[in-house]
Amino acid sequence: MDVLGFYPMWYVPAIGSASVIAIIATIHVLASHTSVGASILLAYLATKAHRENLPQIYDYIKRYLLGLLVFSYVSGSITGPGIWFSASVANPRGISALIHNFVWVWAAEWIWFVAEVTLVYILYYTLGRIDMKSWLRLAWTFAIGSWATMYIIVGILSFMLSPGHEKWFVSGNILDAFYNKNYFPHLLMRSSYMFAIAGTVGIAIASLMKKDLPEKVYKDIVRTLSFWGIGGLVFGTMFFGWYVSTLPQRSLVMLSGIVPKWYYALIFIILLVLLSHFMLTAIRPTVARFYMAYPIYLLIFFMGIYPEEKIRETIRKPYVAGEFVWVNQIIAKDVPAKGIHSEVPKIQQAGFLASNPFVPEGLKKITPDNEIMAGKAIAILQCSGCHNVTSSSGLRPFGQKFAGMTDKETVYSFLASYLTPQNHPPYMPYFVGKDEELRALSAYIADMISKGGRVSAKIEVPRQSFEAHK
Repeated sequence: MDVLGFYPMWYVPAIGSASVIAIIATIHVLASHTSVGASILLAYLATKAHRENLPQIYDYIKRYLLGLLVFSYVSGSITGPGIWFSASVANPRGISALIHNFVWVWAAEWIWFVAEVTLVYILYYTLGRIDMKSWLRLAWTFAIGSWATMYIIVGILSFMLSPGHEKWFVSGNILDAFYNKNYFPHLLMRSSYMFAIAGTVGIAIASLMKKDLPEKVYKDIVRTLSFWGIGGLVFGTMFFGWYVSTLPQRSLVMLSGIVPKWYYALIFIILLVLLSHFMLTAIRPTVARFYMAYPIYLLIFFMGIYPEEKIRETIRKPYVAGEFVWVNQIIAKDVPAKGIHSEVPKIQQAGFLASNPFVPEGLKKITPDNEIMAGKAIAILQCSGCHNVTSSSGLRPFGQKFAGMTDKETVYSFLASYLTPQNHPPYMPYFVGKDEELRALSAYIADMISKGGRVSAKIEVPRQSFEAHK
């Protein structure tokens, strides 16, 4: 049989490749949401300054633009490619599926992003040097371009979770994939919360400029940012309820029973802190302090965005894209409109190890000599996208999941009943491969547990298997 189009598996012991992506993505989301929210807030403030003849507001706008240049567009431009690189090596087939479906959408997003970066430089260096009506038009163009990047990327992110309907599988139409069931609540939720993020930064910057601005202008800026922040939190929470109602059943199961409850606690606390801070600064703008606002902005990273990104990554499982590519790179569902066929029947017939071109030749045929190493290869290739398969710590570790199970027959009986197409949990792929491969996986797990639940991630082909292959 010809091997299937798998790629090498990037295994990161303990934390897992998904956590690496989540860390990079969290930094990127903080930077991008700050810049998108700020672009609209600053355009609004510029309009206010022009209409009410308050030129001092432009000084504040220029300081905020400098902050965007130094933080958002530098860190965003670094972490954006970082997400591409880490996601590409973590799950090449998932990224390939997205590119083949959204290549022109992504191209449009890059055009808007280039325009956005160009405009933020133009705005900063032309403020006060060209007439304000022209500058104001540029500011609103910048705001529209910034939000357009979010408008586009949310369609792809929502499709990664679920198309939400069967229409795309039959039509293959890009609009059926983009405007999925989850799209609009997701877009509106992010668009709302971004004002709270940008407002927090804005208050921190305003507090640093308190002595340089007239008291009335200073209070006006802080109140404006506070009201926008309160509105963003209120509407964002409302749209979150709509967002949850559009999730597929497997995601709801994970939200209620798999996602750690302390993630929810962190998000609730930061929302409460943000709301309290905005209400305080709206009532008494003079109490705004940098040492209050900036730490809250940092807390958004650790208590808001990171848990949210981890939850979003978790509730996509077992899929990595469009409910047809599993996180372990196996194409698990037919997509007739794209000419894509499930690989499960072929793998079940030929065997998983024989179907993967990156499995060492000495492990493709299981023998008593190589059974444990073959099982480790299967664990890394089929399970490590969601589990630490070599230790008792980190991401849903095998060492804890199978604690005390040192008999391979016991492990096999459990897996044979737990990972079937009929009984597997909705958030996990079922086992794909021959029965002897499931037994090899069971032998590896039992061996790992008997060694204390921690073994090397290195896969070594036993010499006997190597010689037999030769």
